[in-house]
Amino acid sequence: MANPLVPSLVDSQLTVKQMVNYPTKINDVIAKIAAEQLVTDLFFSGSAGKVEGGGIHFTVLLKGSNFQTGDVELRAPGAEYPVVSGDLTTDLAVVADYGSKMQVLDEEQDRNDRLALSAKMTQAGNTLARKIDERAIAAIDAALAKHSIAGVTAASQWADVITVGPEANLTPNNERPPRDFAQANLLTRLDELGVGKLNALLLNPWQEFELTSVYGESLDGVLKAAGIDTVKTSTLVPRGTAYMVEKGKAGKLGFERPLNTEKYDDRATRSTWFQSFAVPAFAVNKPGAVRKITGIGTGA
Repeated sequence: MANPLVPSLVDSQLTVKQMVNYPTKINDVIAKIAAEQLVTDLFFSGSAGKVEGGGIHFTVLLKGSNFQTGDVELRAPGAEYPVVSGDLTTDLAVVADYGSKMQVLDEEQDRNDRLALSAKMTQAGNTLARKIDERAIAAIDAALAKHSIAGVTAASQWADVITVGPEANLTPNNERPPRDFAQANLLTRLDELGVGKLNALLLNPWQEFELTSVYGESLDGVLKAAGIDTVKTSTLVPRGTAYMVEKGKAGKLGFERPLNTEKYDDRATRSTWFQSFAVPAFAVNKPGAVRKITGIGTGA
C-alpha cells in the first residue's frame, strides 16, 4: 500500500531521490502535517504582510478602555462635533525563531525508502505543530494573567456529573458543564468588548473523554445549545482546564519568516540535511475573546 505522505514510483510519481531534490515539496508535506494538528487557529488569525522590525506593536482592547471617555452629542447646525478620546493599552509581540533539522541518508535515496522519509517528515511536522501551539497557548495565558481577564471556576468536575438515572441522583443543571459555558459567555458580554459568541472549545483529551462519557450521543446537542461548533484537544492543555474562545479573534499570528525548508549536502556522512524553521510572533490584541475554565477535572 502506497504511503499517503510521500509519492511513490507508481504512476510516474516522485521517488525519494526526486523529493530530496525539491525541498519546497518537503516543506509542503511538513506544513500539511503540522496544519492538520494545530490548535493555534482557535485563538489567532493570520496577519497580512511580513512582520518587520523584530515584532508586532499592537493595541490591546480591554474593559475600561473599550469606550471613549466622552460621549457623542447632538450637533446643532453649524456646530462642531465634540472631541472625545480614550485610553489605549499597547504591547509588543517579539518574534522567535523555531526550527529543527532532519537527515536523509544516501542509502535511503538509493533504496527509495519512502517509509523512512515519511517518518522523518512526520516527526518534523509533529514537532513544529507542538512548538507553535505551545507558544500560542503560552501567549494566551500570559495575556489573560497580565490583563486580569476573568475566568470561570467549574461548578463541579465534569467526570462527577450524572445525567442519567434516578432523579435524586442527577446533578443539578447549575452544576453541569453548560453552566460553565454560559458563564464564560456572560463574562464576555459584561466586558462589552464586541466579542461574539464563544464558539470554540479547547481542552485536554481526558476532559473530552469525560464530557463524551457524561453526555454520550447527546453531546452534539449540548454543545450546539452552548453555541460551540468546534472542539479541539491538545495535551498541551493541562488536565482540568479548558479554553472557550471566539475563533480567531483573540489575536494575530504574524511571521518574520514563514515556514521554510532548506537543504544542504554533507558528503562526510553521505547524506542530505533539511532544516525547517519559522519565525512567528503572537499578538494577543483581544484577550477578552478567551475565557479559561478551571476545576473541570483533576490534574493527575
